[in-house]
Amino acid sequence: MLEKKCPVCFYTLDSSLLRCPRCGWDFPATSGQMVDAARWLLGRIADARRNWLSRKSSVTLNLAPPVKPKTGEKPKSPGIDDYPGGKWKPPKISLVTPKKPTRDFSVFSSLEFCDIPSGLFSMGTDYDDGLGQEYEKPIHGVILSRPFRLAKYPVTQNLWEFCMGYNPSQFKGDSRPVENVTWKEVQIFISRLNATADRLYRLPTEAEWEYAARGGTAWPYYFGPTPEELPQFAWFGHNSGNRTQNVGLKDPNPWGLYDMLGNVWEWVSDWYGDYDSSTATNPKGPPEGSSKVIRGGAWGSTPWLCRVTTRSVKSPDERSPLIGFRLALDGSSASDETALEDKLPETFMDIAESTGVRIFDDSGCSIHRLNEEFEDFVDFDEDEDDEDYDDYDDYDEDDEDEPDD
Repeated sequence: MLEKKCPVCFYTLDSSLLRCPRCGWDFPATSGQMVDAARWLLGRIADARRNWLSRKSSVTLNLAPPVKPKTGEKPKSPGIDDYPGGKWKPPKISLVTPKKPTRDFSVFSSLEFCDIPSGLFSMGTDYDDGLGQEYEKPIHGVILSRPFRLAKYPVTQNLWEFCMGYNPSQFKGDSRPVENVTWKEVQIFISRLNATADRLYRLPTEAEWEYAARGGTAWPYYFGPTPEELPQFAWFGHNSGNRTQNVGLKDPNPWGLYDMLGNVWEWVSDWYGDYDSSTATNPKGPPEGSSKVIRGGAWGSTPWLCRVTTRSVKSPDERSPLIGFRLALDGSSASDETALEDKLPETFMDIAESTGVRIFDDSGCSIHRLNEEFEDFVDFDEDEDDEDYDDYDDYDEDDEDEPDD
């Protein structure tokens, strides 16, 4: 005899029966009906089970020893009266829907921005100062007519992994800057971040980067004309331990930006191109090219490479443990910011005089004079510098490319 179990009270009954004698559950007559009414069937089972539990009917235990089956007879499955331990209770069924996993948005706490005012500054270095390379010259005027915001720190690894799902960095650490990312991967990251947030993030232009890095100063470094205080403000070859460090541990520049020099080179949006001596308004670099600009120096750089005017280049498909990036936003958090007029005077000096922009330090030294002091302070022995950095792990002079003249 074929048997089946009632799905409500689990009573064993003959397979030919269409109604359970214990709880009254009606079985579908054919398998086709069960297929056509699958969803309805589950609801019926739940309703019948609730009704069965609401009866609170007691069950009498059968204390007689089980009957030994005869030879050749199929053993009978235990029925409702064969459960030991007292009153029989159907198993508990949880109808709670599991919660969907949530994403931890606390990683955005590291994404703070500083307001950068509109203004003008002298970009690059002088031809005859003995410091800058040819690709940093000539010094020229730049007007940024609109305020913008720049991230207080380079993008960290936890924020990158939150948006991208992986961490390519060689030196792991949630609060360390992400590195080993190509310029093209950065664009994918920004597009995903913009889809998550209600802002339009982007990379800063090269002019915006240098303007913000200077912090209103005219020195080779934003803290002075010489690199004597560089260990206080940057992670570079002499103090980094041959690796990146957590962001925000060194002192910021005058505008509150951390790690603008050292720790990692930073991608900017511009293709590489030679400077023009004429004054430019909101420059964005050439419309096309083969290499993207990186700025700021890194954990394996010499003090000379950590100047605010230093430029280097990389292919947008190239990656390095020396290169990271930081984000920018258009506009300012201040509602009363006013933009500079687009009409330009004839010379940069006319602009400086008409707007009161300080192109001299407090002692009255010009940019040229400050650079001369810097040259006297630093010994630029190329052979000696090469020896100091030959033992760096993963450090390659090719990682800091110089643009072709």
